[in-house]
Amino acid sequence: MSTLWSDTGLYLLKLSFNPQKGVVGSGSMTLAVTVDAASGELHGQAQGTILEGTEHPQSFTAKVSGAMHSTGYGNIVRVGAVNGEASLPFTPPAIGFASAPFSASFSLDSSWKGEGQFKVGNHTYQSEVRMVD
Repeated sequence: MSTLWSDTGLYLLKLSFNPQKGVVGSGSMTLAVTVDAASGELHGQAQGTILEGTEHPQSFTAKVSGAMHSTGYGNIVRVGAVNGEASLPFTPPAIGFASAPFSASFSLDSSWKGEGQFKVGNHTYQSEVRMVD
Protein backbone atom coordinates (compact mmCIF):
# COMPACT_ATOMS: atom_id res chain seq x y z
CA MET A 1 0.00 0.00 0.00
CA SER A 2 1.30 3.46 -0.78
CA THR A 3 2.56 5.66 2.02
CA LEU A 4 0.05 8.23 3.25
CA TRP A 5 2.22 9.68 5.93
CA SER A 6 3.91 12.99 5.22
CA ASP A 7 4.99 15.98 7.29
CA THR A 8 2.41 18.38 5.87
CA GLY A 9 -1.22 18.42 4.85
CA LEU A 10 -4.52 17.07 6.02
CA TYR A 11 -5.79 13.66 4.95
CA LEU A 12 -8.52 11.14 5.71
CA LEU A 13 -7.64 7.86 7.42
CA LYS A 14 -10.15 5.05 7.71
CA LEU A 15 -9.30 2.08 9.94
CA SER A 16 -11.26 -1.13 10.43
CA PHE A 17 -11.21 -2.76 13.91
CA ASN A 18 -12.32 -6.42 13.73
CA PRO A 19 -12.29 -9.23 16.30
CA GLN A 20 -9.10 -11.23 16.49
CA LYS A 21 -9.33 -14.65 14.84
CA GLY A 22 -11.19 -17.16 17.01
CA VAL A 23 -12.93 -14.56 19.19
CA VAL A 24 -16.69 -15.03 19.41
CA GLY A 25 -19.16 -12.47 20.75
CA SER A 26 -17.08 -9.37 20.29
CA GLY A 27 -17.41 -6.06 18.51
CA SER A 28 -16.22 -4.35 15.37
CA MET A 29 -15.95 -0.75 14.27
CA THR A 30 -14.68 1.64 11.65
CA LEU A 31 -12.73 4.72 12.66
CA ALA A 32 -12.79 7.56 10.10
CA VAL A 33 -10.61 10.51 11.05
CA THR A 34 -8.87 13.46 9.50
CA VAL A 35 -5.15 13.58 10.25
CA ASP A 36 -3.23 16.82 10.54
CA ALA A 37 0.15 15.47 9.41
CA ALA A 38 2.18 18.25 11.04
CA SER A 39 0.70 17.83 14.53
CA GLY A 40 -0.66 14.26 14.41
CA GLU A 41 -4.08 15.47 15.61
CA LEU A 42 -7.04 13.20 14.78
CA HIS A 43 -10.70 14.27 14.55
CA GLY A 44 -13.61 12.23 13.25
CA GLN A 45 -16.11 9.52 14.00
CA ALA A 46 -16.23 5.90 15.11
CA GLN A 47 -19.11 3.67 14.08
CA GLY A 48 -19.51 0.06 15.14
CA THR A 49 -21.47 -2.91 16.37
CA ILE A 50 -21.24 -4.83 19.62
CA LEU A 51 -21.99 -8.55 19.26
CA GLU A 52 -22.20 -10.02 22.73
CA GLY A 53 -24.45 -13.00 22.12
CA THR A 54 -27.59 -10.89 22.11
CA GLU A 55 -30.41 -11.35 19.68
CA HIS A 56 -30.15 -7.66 18.81
CA PRO A 57 -26.56 -6.49 18.20
CA GLN A 58 -26.04 -3.00 19.58
CA SER A 59 -24.75 -0.29 17.21
CA PHE A 60 -22.94 2.84 18.29
CA THR A 61 -21.48 6.06 16.92
CA ALA A 62 -18.98 8.37 18.60
CA LYS A 63 -17.40 11.70 17.73
CA VAL A 64 -13.71 11.35 18.56
CA SER A 65 -10.46 13.28 18.80
CA GLY A 66 -6.92 12.25 19.64
CA ALA A 67 -3.47 11.91 18.12
CA MET A 68 -1.27 9.63 16.00
CA HIS A 69 2.53 9.61 16.05
CA SER A 70 5.43 7.95 14.26
CA THR A 71 7.48 5.68 16.50
CA GLY A 72 10.64 4.61 14.72
CA TYR A 73 10.39 1.46 16.84
CA GLY A 74 10.86 -1.85 14.96
CA ASN A 75 7.83 -3.00 12.96
CA ILE A 76 5.49 -0.59 14.73
CA VAL A 77 5.77 2.68 12.80
CA ARG A 78 2.62 4.49 14.01
CA VAL A 79 0.61 4.56 17.23
CA GLY A 80 -2.57 6.45 17.92
CA ALA A 81 -5.43 6.93 20.34
CA VAL A 82 -8.79 8.69 20.29
CA ASN A 83 -11.57 9.22 22.80
CA GLY A 84 -15.05 10.66 22.86
CA GLU A 85 -18.63 9.89 23.84
CA ALA A 86 -20.54 7.00 22.23
CA SER A 87 -24.25 7.13 21.51
CA LEU A 88 -25.96 3.74 21.97
CA PRO A 89 -29.60 2.97 21.20
CA PHE A 90 -31.59 1.29 23.96
CA THR A 91 -32.34 -2.40 23.41
CA PRO A 92 -35.79 -2.91 21.83
CA PRO A 93 -38.59 -2.50 22.76
CA ALA A 94 -37.22 0.57 24.61
CA ILE A 95 -36.86 3.77 22.60
CA GLY A 96 -34.07 6.31 22.92
CA PHE A 97 -30.31 6.58 23.31
CA ALA A 98 -27.76 6.42 26.09
CA SER A 99 -24.23 7.79 26.08
CA ALA A 100 -21.09 6.02 27.26
CA PRO A 101 -17.40 6.89 27.33
CA PHE A 102 -15.54 5.71 24.21
CA SER A 103 -11.83 5.22 23.55
CA ALA A 104 -9.69 3.41 21.00
CA SER A 105 -5.98 2.86 20.53
CA PHE A 106 -3.91 1.22 17.80
CA SER A 107 -0.41 0.38 16.62
CA LEU A 108 0.34 -0.01 12.90
CA ASP A 109 3.15 -1.34 10.73
CA SER A 110 4.32 0.22 7.46
CA SER A 111 1.51 -1.50 5.52
CA TRP A 112 -1.12 0.10 7.82
CA LYS A 113 -1.98 -3.18 9.58
CA GLY A 114 -1.70 -3.90 13.26
CA GLU A 115 -3.48 -4.36 16.55
CA GLY A 116 -5.69 -2.24 18.72
CA GLN A 117 -8.62 -2.10 21.04
CA PHE A 118 -11.70 -0.04 21.59
CA LYS A 119 -13.77 0.49 24.69
CA VAL A 120 -17.45 1.40 24.90
CA GLY A 121 -18.58 2.00 28.46
CA ASN A 122 -17.06 -0.77 30.59
CA HIS A 123 -16.50 -3.23 27.72
CA THR A 124 -13.13 -3.52 25.93
CA TYR A 125 -12.71 -5.26 22.55
CA GLN A 126 -9.29 -6.44 21.34
CA SER A 127 -9.02 -6.04 17.58
CA GLU A 128 -7.02 -6.58 14.44
CA VAL A 129 -6.67 -3.23 12.72
CA ARG A 130 -6.17 -2.41 9.05
CA MET A 131 -6.59 0.55 6.78
CA VAL A 132 -9.74 0.58 4.67
CA ASP A 133 -9.24 1.64 1.04
